[in-house]
Amino acid sequence: MFIRLRRTVSAKQTRMPKAQVPTRTLLVIDDEPDILDAIKRLFRKRCRVLVAQTISEGKRLIETEDIQVVLADQRLPKGSGIELFADIRTSHPHIVRVLFTGYTNIDHVIDAINEGHVYRYISKPWKPLELRLFIEQAFERYTHQRERAEMLEKLERQNEMLKKVNEELKTLDNVRRVFMEVISHELNTPIAILIGYTYLLRKDTSEALGANARKAIDRIEANSQRLKRISDRIFQMISSEEPSNSLDYEDVDLRDFAAELHKQVEPFLLQRDQSFVADITLDSDPVIEADRSKLMDIFTHLTMNAIKFSQNGEKIHFRASEAESADEVAISISDNGTGITEEDQKQIFGAFFSTFKTAHHSSGEFEYQKRGMGLGLSIAKRFTQMHGGEIDVTSDVGEGSTFTVRLPRYHN
Repeated sequence: MFIRLRRTVSAKQTRMPKAQVPTRTLLVIDDEPDILDAIKRLFRKRCRVLVAQTISEGKRLIETEDIQVVLADQRLPKGSGIELFADIRTSHPHIVRVLFTGYTNIDHVIDAINEGHVYRYISKPWKPLELRLFIEQAFERYTHQRERAEMLEKLERQNEMLKKVNEELKTLDNVRRVFMEVISHELNTPIAILIGYTYLLRKDTSEALGANARKAIDRIEANSQRLKRISDRIFQMISSEEPSNSLDYEDVDLRDFAAELHKQVEPFLLQRDQSFVADITLDSDPVIEADRSKLMDIFTHLTMNAIKFSQNGEKIHFRASEAESADEVAISISDNGTGITEEDQKQIFGAFFSTFKTAHHSSGEFEYQKRGMGLGLSIAKRFTQMHGGEIDVTSDVGEGSTFTVRLPRYHN
């Protein structure tokens, strides 16, 4: 009864899942048949065991079989286990190599381990439990190495895909840039002709031009100027993306700047019966170092948007205040207009983004709720970043929007 019980426990301990058997192959190379037979019996229920008595026979099995772990004696006919492992490391680096050693100078084994030829060594005579543990660890090492290799291979493929996508994006960006440059140049020629002819027609003071004709000339001139502004904006965006683009820094007094901005947008405010309110609440001197021209471009775009998306008679607020950082100022444009949806806020600073509702598109400058080409906010963001600053928006639909530009006080 006692013997049968021991056999039952032993069977449970050595039973391996059937799914693992085909994937685990151990090659044992030793010139002593008794050792090969003992190891084969020791691992027969744990993995597939192949045996060889010579180096050449072992190499043939390595070439023809799917082997994960090789266990070889240090002293073999016509060579040594370390020499064999040095060859295997080059031809089959994924195979885990374990060395038997009984009487070899241990310094040679240590050198082999340090050089990477051998994973670990086992002294003869071995203990069965110790040998089982070592071989199990060798199989685990093989699994980890293969998983790592597969992961690296996958990452390499993904990296190649990313490189390809990046090259395609660069190509598309170059096409976009060339397209915009060509369109801008093509627009400028007929625009210049239109403006020139309207100037000549205006000089004609004869009665041949009636009131309707002069009104038509006014409309032609107005729309020609509008086309010119669109073309100029495209050039602005192209130039802002050039790495060589530089800023012309100077001291900008935000009080004077607010007054200048008011004059810039005043015709459109009058058209909509709106007012411009400037509020400078800086504790320190309201002077920053910036490119005045680009700063004016930023806030002209923001103010024109506020005018377009506010009802007649509303107020547009310009505010300059302390930022969270003492080295920065926060300048904002606020309105009580239509507001911006959360969906649009995520994309509003992208080039050519002008909401998905094409019914709101218009080439006009200040019509209520009409959108232009979607370049203004993209230019404003780019010019802000060129100053080392940030721009963001807070908005609630039906309640209004606030665009805040945070800029360094001083140019480094």
